[in-house]
Amino acid sequence: MNNNMQENQNREEKLDRDMLEKEAALFAKSEEEVQFEEAPKSLGRAQVIQDRERDSELLSGDIGWKNIPLESLPSRGIFYPEGAQIAIRAASVAEIRHWSTIDEDDLLGIDDMLNFIIEKCCRFKVTGRPVTFKDLKEIDRFYLIFAVRDFTFKNGENKLNVTVTNEEGLSEKIEVTKDVIDYFNADERLMNYYNSDRKCFTLKLKSGEEFDLHLPSLGVMMFIKSYIKGKRQSNQNIDKAYTKYAPFLFSEWRTLTVSSYEKSLQDSIDWSIQKISVLDKIVEILSSSVDPKIKYVNGSGEEATAELKFPGGFKSIFLISDIFGELV
Repeated sequence: MNNNMQENQNREEKLDRDMLEKEAALFAKSEEEVQFEEAPKSLGRAQVIQDRERDSELLSGDIGWKNIPLESLPSRGIFYPEGAQIAIRAASVAEIRHWSTIDEDDLLGIDDMLNFIIEKCCRFKVTGRPVTFKDLKEIDRFYLIFAVRDFTFKNGENKLNVTVTNEEGLSEKIEVTKDVIDYFNADERLMNYYNSDRKCFTLKLKSGEEFDLHLPSLGVMMFIKSYIKGKRQSNQNIDKAYTKYAPFLFSEWRTLTVSSYEKSLQDSIDWSIQKISVLDKIVEILSSSVDPKIKYVNGSGEEATAELKFPGGFKSIFLISDIFGELV
């Protein structure tokens, strides 16, 4: 009996691994810097490119994927290139099984798991060409996580409720979906410096100096977190002032290396007081603009907000909290 149970478990794990490997192979093709395979002798490189473009078009019409309007994102889509498209699918059982391994006390682990869901369940294209999830802006990540969650449990199989208390002391339950969360409220003063050509904020000092500030992408944040982790493991000093600004200074994660990061760090020593002052204030404003809250209409018909919290922890985003409701 034990041997049969072990065989069944091994078979189940193999199916999960096969599923993940197939999905990993699919998403490996979505990297921006595509490495072309050597074409068969009967085909030229042009034919390989045409096949890739044909496959890209076929992928966009796959059943089970849902387009996300860019204007619904916290970023409103204005920090992405022209022709950007985002689509999501429901999380699979294998992915939710992996999600269940989250350690609620490991913030870096939670961050990695959020990226795992984004990588597996989101497609990002620019002018029809697949690009990597690392090009997505970090402020859009949480919205996309909840969009995936809503799509996974679209029949209400796993409602996530929070209890709020109004001014009269009366409590009511609010169902948490992607549409009731207020993710990001950019200071309208910053929009005066929005550069539609560069898709960022362009700031110009009275001295004539000009520089750009970018909303951090997932790729940039992943590099910086990895860089800091490596420094700490090596017991090396970290310039905390620079790490505060660094996520907003790099537009492209592909060219971000230890060498380029440390060169920018070294260049920051020569920043003027004016630049440091402006940079510090703008980064502070942008950082404080990211404060996810629940927005709802209370019993008096007025708009209200409440703290976003998960009674069952982060796991409850994709795991059913009311397990006794699933039992007979």
